[in-house]
Amino acid sequence: MRKSLALATLATVAALTAAVFSQQFPLRQNVERLTLGPMRVEQVKDGLYVIRGPFLACGTRGCRPNGPDDGLIHEPGDVAARITPAGVILIDDKYPENVADVLDRLKSVTPLPVRYLLNSHHHGDHASGNANIREMGIDIIAHKNIRANFLRIKQPGEPNIVFADEAAVHLGGVEVQLLYLGRGHTNGDTVIYFPDLKAVHAGDLIIDGMPVTDYAGGGSALEFVKTIDKLLAIDFDTLIPGHGRVMTKDEVRAYKVRFETMNERMRDLVRRNVPKDQLQTLAQARTQLGLADLGWDNSVSTTAWLPSIGRYYDEIAAAR
Repeated sequence: MRKSLALATLATVAALTAAVFSQQFPLRQNVERLTLGPMRVEQVKDGLYVIRGPFLACGTRGCRPNGPDDGLIHEPGDVAARITPAGVILIDDKYPENVADVLDRLKSVTPLPVRYLLNSHHHGDHASGNANIREMGIDIIAHKNIRANFLRIKQPGEPNIVFADEAAVHLGGVEVQLLYLGRGHTNGDTVIYFPDLKAVHAGDLIIDGMPVTDYAGGGSALEFVKTIDKLLAIDFDTLIPGHGRVMTKDEVRAYKVRFETMNERMRDLVRRNVPKDQLQTLAQARTQLGLADLGWDNSVSTTAWLPSIGRYYDEIAAAR
């Protein structure tokens, strides 16, 4: 009885907290609209930089023959660089064709070499440049599930140093932590924490667009929200997302509320026995889940999210 009461109390507190945040922050995410352009480096804090771009039409590798075009400009994953007196700790590396440009942009802010590469997850727009980095003799550190996903999809450049729950790199008097907080976008999502700067790189756990769950890669929409909760427990004020502009902690809180709102809307569809085949097209999904008022009806990740909607429906249905 006491356990049931405690769980009910926690559920009530969570609901009230979500309601407060939904009032404090706009429900709709005002997603940045990108313009065509080359890769660029931006300072986030002293000794911490983000490398964004290149900014291309259609997708993160540009327009492809017979490929989809959502009319938006896209960019590969955001790369972070923590510069220390003894060298650079790099987080992610984009596609193989981007690596040389990433390193050139890095040289514009420091002459020091890259000493370690850390992976936020295994997806190609974030980490398929790993093989190029390995050829330079640089160690790659990642969660064990990231390495397993590299091997599963036969992607070159699998990390050569792995961890289970947490790890840390100490270089030039600077500590950078790797934290595995649980499943979300994939089953290997790693938060890179810079404790001296109160900053994190969250990979695709947080992006400037709608969240995408890679079910084949071990992701879960329900666990995703729990993992964001754990992320919010970290002492940070600045977040580098997997894609897009640098965010505040409050913006991450608002992101979580949007995700919970979308999950609840899917639960409502399941409760009302709305058939899964009424969610097959983007137009149907936009209407049934009210994506417009979340700002996710035509974000840079919306078309990447759509193919997983059937498994999303099944996950919510199975958890009833």
